[in-house]
Parts: sequence; C-alpha cells; structure tokens
Amino acid sequence: MTSDPTAPSADAAPSSSADDRAHLTLLAEISRAHFLDQKSKVQIAQEHDISRFQVAALVQEARDRGIVRITIAVPSDGHDQETAQSLGIAELISVEPADTPRGAEALARELAASVAEHAAGQTAVGISWSRIIQAMAPHLPDLSDSVVVQLAGAIASPDSTEAVPRLLSTLRAKQTLPLWAPLVAGEGAAALRETPEIARTLAQAGDLDLAVFAIGGWGPGLSTVWDRIQEQDRQQALAAGAVAEISGHLIDARGTAVEGPVEDSVIAASLADLRAARRRIAVAHGAGRAPAVLAAVRAGLVDILVCDIPLRDALAELEGQ
Repeated sequence: MTSDPTAPSADAAPSSSADDRAHLTLLAEISRAHFLDQKSKVQIAQEHDISRFQVAALVQEARDRGIVRITIAVPSDGHDQETAQSLGIAELISVEPADTPRGAEALARELAASVAEHAAGQTAVGISWSRIIQAMAPHLPDLSDSVVVQLAGAIASPDSTEAVPRLLSTLRAKQTLPLWAPLVAGEGAAALRETPEIARTLAQAGDLDLAVFAIGGWGPGLSTVWDRIQEQDRQQALAAGAVAEISGHLIDARGTAVEGPVEDSVIAASLADLRAARRRIAVAHGAGRAPAVLAAVRAGLVDILVCDIPLRDALAELEGQ
C-alpha cells in the first residue's frame, strides 16, 4: 500500500503555526482553481506535483473546514430587505416554509452560513439551543479562533438529553464553556447560578462578540419552556403580557422583560447579556411566532433574523398594522 505524502508521519514533530498557515493557503489555492477557475483535478494535480486523489482529498478538507462554502439560494424577491428595513434590523434572510424536513434543513443551512460569516475572527461566540440551532452544527466551519459559550441550560427530552453540551462538543472551537445545568431549575436555580462552573460561564456570556439564539412564542407548541413549568405559572406570565420566550426569559409585546416565577427558575445568560453582544443573530419560523419576533426586535435583541417565508410575511403584515 502506498503512503499518502500529505499525511504526517508518526514520529513527525508537531506542526508549527507557519506550517498550518501554509497548509490553509494550499487548501485555498486548490479550491479556487477547482471551483472558480474550473480546472480539473488532473490539471491541478500536475501543477502541484501531487496525485488527483490527493487533490480530491484536499478539496474535501477545504469544504469540511469551511474554507469553501457552497450556497444554493432562491433569488431574493426584495421582500427580505423591505421587511428588514421596516423592522429596523440590519438583515433578514428567509427560506421556504420550515415545517417540512427540506425547509428545516434549508433554515439550518442559512443560519450556519450567517453564523460562519459573522463568527469569523471573533473571540467569544455565545450559542443557545433549539432544534434548528442543533441542526446547523454540522454546517459550521472551524471556530478555532473562538471561545464558544453555552447561553442557556440544557433541555432534557427523549430526543435531546443534554442537548447543548452535545452541540458544543461537535464544534471545532478554541474552547467551549458549557452550562452544566437544566434550563428550568425551579427553586434551586439561584443556588445553581452561584456554583463556580456555572458562574464562570454566565460571566463570559456578558462579554460576547456574537450571540446566536432562537425566538419562541409564549404558548403551547411555540416554546420549549411552556411544558416545563406549572400551569399557574404559565397563566401568570400570560396575564403579565408575555408573548415571547428567549432562552427561558419572557418578554411582552413592547419588548419589556416579564418578571415572575418563570424568570426566577431559569438558568441562562440574561437578556441584558444578549443585548450587549456586539452582533446578535436570531432564528425563528412559523407565522405564529410573528408577535414574539416583533417583541424581540423591540427589545433590541435582533440584528440579523433568519426565518422562513411565512414568518417574514406575517411580520410584514403585523408591522404594517
């Protein structure tokens, strides 16, 4: 069996940063030749004095490491930009309805593309949890320059036990700071927030370059927290005007935090922490979450919104009213 000259030998010395940079430059050069210059793998192999199989492996590595990102998108009809301007946010990106597997995958990919763009070169990236955020993880590039911070405690369910720690473990980051606690901790929340490990993560969440989170509504099927608290607490929050849930925190239609038993039981980065992040990317889907997203915008929590078309159109209608 022939050896692969691109693979390091068992007794090789650890590669230096200069070697790493040279390899990354090679990946970029070969990818540019293949994807932009339309050269064949055989041509590229001859130019670099390597085999075409090595070229194929290097192209795949470039894609895996996020050096090459391929996006296939339906041309914008202009409504995204119009709705973003109406809402007063920097950008809105919409995809087909997310209530189908294909739509949900498209939403996850667009979210990953936006996170990849804005996480590049940033030192502190905070990530909350939702099914869409979980689904975006395989599409993210290398985050080796970043410390990734878990923004909300874990959600335990049959299909997502310790979801956020598992999400963090799949990311190629410089360091990850998990939040080893449930999102809803009840009366024990205050004590858990004071433990050294959790306090450290929450402290880092107060100094983020980028925050990524989902926006849920306050109602059955719209929030991951709704089914995890008592009925009397749900109704108390509704009576107080809650329309949106973000990492367990509730806000009303004006964007004001709703205090009460739900807030007291949650372990997550605060709304103030999210607002203080230098860039904030929110994801949501479904027309039913339009009041929640509008509340989050009014709360100053959204710079970039990744959503599906039904939600975008519902937002435009709601904002028009």
